Formats: sequence, structure tokens, C-alpha cells
Amino acid sequence: MKQVATIIAQAERVWLVSHVLPDGDALGSSLGLMHLLKAQGKQARVFSAGPIPEEYLFLPGMDQVSDVLPQIGDQDLAVMLDCHQPQRTGPVSEAFLAKLPQVAIIDHHQGAVDFGQAAWVDPGFAATSEMVTLLAQAEGWDITPEAATCLFTGVQTDTGSFRYANTTPRVFRVAADLAQAGAQVWPISQEVYATRPKRLSLLGRIMDNLELSQEGRLALSQITLDDLEKVGAGPADLEQAVETLRLIPGVEVSALFRQTPKGAVKVSMRSRGKVDVSRVAIELGGGGHKNAAGVTLEGNLAGVRRDIATRLRLGLEELS
Repeated sequence: MKQVATIIAQAERVWLVSHVLPDGDALGSSLGLMHLLKAQGKQARVFSAGPIPEEYLFLPGMDQVSDVLPQIGDQDLAVMLDCHQPQRTGPVSEAFLAKLPQVAIIDHHQGAVDFGQAAWVDPGFAATSEMVTLLAQAEGWDITPEAATCLFTGVQTDTGSFRYANTTPRVFRVAADLAQAGAQVWPISQEVYATRPKRLSLLGRIMDNLELSQEGRLALSQITLDDLEKVGAGPADLEQAVETLRLIPGVEVSALFRQTPKGAVKVSMRSRGKVDVSRVAIELGGGGHKNAAGVTLEGNLAGVRRDIATRLRLGLEELS
């Protein structure tokens, strides 16, 4: 943390970037850090390859998020948030990051770190927004209500509203501090967890495609491009879908498979804690945590589903 704090302190023009298909923590930590830096008089801009889920459009500063790269030389420092692999930010920003003089990383995902001049990567934290909050507190930065709102959103969503196993006493203390700093808990929850009809339609299709095996301990389902088109939805509308599969009583591991327009298959995996799904993801070039991981693979939907199912069944058999 201190190395990241030092490199940020030396910069005046900071470019913030997170992973493609950003979730609440990616956007919350990026926008939260943007507000923290601007409160110090620094220039800060947020890049996102998008698309941005509609439930996060309310976040303060969202109108300043851009998918246009700045000019080389206009930034002193780039900070990668909620990911530590440049390719996770998208092909355009990956190439841009390689040309910058300094890159710092703040992330809570597992995996080897071999990029950047200063990296604070620790899977012991529930959310990158939690880490940014602790960084601000350690350095005595002013946490504005705008920053608090963004960071609280990241903490809330990555802990499943404080229901997941990553919810620690420290998480509650951070959330309380952010609420004290001005995060409006009720309005945030109203926006993030609003009922969205097209997502309910997608969920219906996911449940229609549900396959339970291993005596109900493994739940698999899939969404095709045709499903998305018929519902009028996009990939961002699937953010919480795999969580629904994990919540089925008796399920230990769940996986959702989605076709991508480029012919690949995106796999999202969840575990209740007994099986380390990050092991499967990392072996195949993805990443994540023990209980939440993902990977994008080349191949057809049926083939990828068979391969992942086999790996997850082996993980469940090891428990026996």
C-alpha cells in the first residue's frame, strides 16, 4: 500500500482504468479514487471499455468516464483497479498501458503479478473499493461524499450486500466509515438492486437451461447470443445471474456460460467455499477468487461447457 501511495503522491495527472465489463467494484473504486485525487487538486480521468451496467449510471462522476484514450505524455501515472493483468482492461488500453512510464495497481484478485512499478494486490480484501478506502484513511486524504458513495457501492456489491463469505469485521468498519463520510446507503441500494424486467426475462431463460448434477451440488446453465437478442439485453445484464445459481439449496458450485459476439465463451463460476473455482480459471488463463472466478475461452458453447463441467466435477469429487 505504501509503495502505491508514494507513486500516487508524486503524480499530478492520473489515468484510472479497470477491467472490461465493469462491475460495481470496478466502477466504484475507479470513480472513488478519481474523487479522492481531485480533492487533492490532481487531474484524474477514468477510462472504461464498457458497456457500463445501467444500475451504476447514478454514481457521481459517471459523466466523466470515457472510452477515449488520452494522448501519450498527458499522464504521469496510470492506476489499474480491480484487475492486475493489462489484457483484462481491453486490447486498446492494454497497448496504451505498455507505453506509459509508470503504472500502479490496486486489486484484490488472485494470480501472479508481473506488471507495474508499484502493485498492491491482496486477495484477503473483499473489494478493491475497501482497499482504496483504507489507502485514503492511511494517507489522511479527505473522503468526500461523492467518493464515499462510489466506494460504498463497490464494497456493497462485491460482498453481495454483506452476505458473502468475504464479509469481515473490517468490511463493516469500512462501510460504516463511508456512511459517516456521506455515502447514502438507502439511495445506493435502491439504484443497485432495482427490479429490471429484461433481467428477469434472462433469468427465466437461465433457469430453463439449468442442469443440476453431482447430487445437486453442481449447477450449470448458459445464455446464447440469440437469448440476449430476444430479450433485448446485453452482457452487463448478466452480472448477478450466476449468483442466483449458487443460491439454489444444495448447490456447492455454479457456472454460467455465455456466447460472445467474437465466437468465444465467457465462463463465470461461483463456489460456496469448499471448491476453489479460481484454480480452474487461472489454469485456463482467467482469474478471480476462491469463491468467484471467470475465464473467456475459444471454442463452441457445448465444448467449453463439457470441459469446465469436468473440471468442476473433479473439484467436487476431491471433497468426497
